[in-house]
Amino acid sequence: FASIANAQTDFTKFFDEVNHFLNKHGRDGLVDYQTIKKNPQELHKIVSSLEKYDIKSLTNTNQKMAFWINVYNILVIHSVVKYYPIKSPMDVKGFFDNQKHRVAGEMITINEIENKKLRAKFQDPRIHFALVCAAKSCPPIIDQAYIGKKLYKQLDTRSRANLNDNDFIHVRVNEKKVYVSEIFKWYKEDFVTKDKTILQYINHYRSDKIPESFSIDFYPYDWSLNEYKDITIGHFIIETDNLQAYTPSTLLLPGQIEVKQFNNLYTQTAFFNADGDKVELNERSTFFTGITNILYGFRTNINIGFDLYFKSVRYGNDSSSPFSVFKFSSGENARTALTSFGPKIKFAPFAKLRSLAIQTLVLIPLASDIQEDPFLDFDDVQWWTQFFYDRLLSEKFLIYLENGLYLRFDSNETTYISPFKTILNFYPSNNWTLYLPTELTPTWDGLSWSAYYFQAGLGAKYQLTSNIELEALYTKFLSGKDSGAGVTYNLGIRIIR
Repeated sequence: FASIANAQTDFTKFFDEVNHFLNKHGRDGLVDYQTIKKNPQELHKIVSSLEKYDIKSLTNTNQKMAFWINVYNILVIHSVVKYYPIKSPMDVKGFFDNQKHRVAGEMITINEIENKKLRAKFQDPRIHFALVCAAKSCPPIIDQAYIGKKLYKQLDTRSRANLNDNDFIHVRVNEKKVYVSEIFKWYKEDFVTKDKTILQYINHYRSDKIPESFSIDFYPYDWSLNEYKDITIGHFIIETDNLQAYTPSTLLLPGQIEVKQFNNLYTQTAFFNADGDKVELNERSTFFTGITNILYGFRTNINIGFDLYFKSVRYGNDSSSPFSVFKFSSGENARTALTSFGPKIKFAPFAKLRSLAIQTLVLIPLASDIQEDPFLDFDDVQWWTQFFYDRLLSEKFLIYLENGLYLRFDSNETTYISPFKTILNFYPSNNWTLYLPTELTPTWDGLSWSAYYFQAGLGAKYQLTSNIELEALYTKFLSGKDSGAGVTYNLGIRIIR
């Protein structure tokens, strides 16, 4: 009796430890692997204790089932953390069926836990809504352990939650069709009996029944990692599947890739002279710049990448369309070329100040004579260092500041330019950002300005999907000295994976 009592105490401790761990690291149905990786001691303690349990001492069926469900979920998390950062459990060879784990006196794989310890012994299809395989198409993980005395209610709740979730069950009324997880294909025999179909099983838990005349198909399983991430901006934490969190002062996490295409069209029919007066040109000059940005999360505090510049210029009379530059022609009044390539590095210099970042880039000319008429770009090496900082003013407003030093090295002299930008961002919803940018950019001659321009505008960003963002921006040059008095039209797309 003493032995049995001690065994029961051990299992109670196990359930408590799992409950505490999942309560801390289960976030919105996802797992905070990044935080666990930084402090894995609690997870290691739970996993190392698994080998000591005597499963035969558990006489209650629900306790046994709860034990193996928790073991499955813990070992999946443990295996991800072991190889983190990864994009998917499928990135790890033999993740489910080759890698062995010592549990209750035997070496066992994750697939063996599912198929031999759970499916074969308990024959309860509801376990498929409790087992979380580290993929986004898996059922969401809950922030608590499964416990024998309330297991039936927990499994019923999870089944009902998943089968009523539009992200898990896609009903297409117009098609008279329902798209379901491939779980129902892989484990069809668990859900289908001689008197019950897959659809009838699903309807048993649904509040809004699906007509039995609807056909069933399977949507592709998303094996990307069910990872919760967050970043800290100022005093706030923002989920990183929200692209609004990625301001220029935010670094990508290790392994992440950002691809951005930003297209800028600048057109002018006037300029600001040396006295700052606006003078009509009686002609139109239009410049198009397409910038391809690639950035990779190399380390927690370091990103590396490059920029690629494609430019086109066109001169015409002042009534001509600025969009004629998109003919991308070359001739007496027009020119088009791939102008420069710029390797860059971006880093956060202070671990405790994550809203400050520095980026430095060297632009190397790719085309020759692009500085000749019609002027397209400078054909000198250019070095651009930028300082990014932002701060949340509230949950809806963020202020972003940028300062930089732009050096252009030609054969005769070095030109110094120091752009300063401010952007006020407003977040009306999780998908939209509206922003008001201003920029003052002086060119220096010693301690005085030889030229400058000031522009302001209005922009918007829309998060199309969890990793794709669209952007539109309009700006107007309001004042200046020896600089253009035009406007810009800008379109961009950003993808983060």
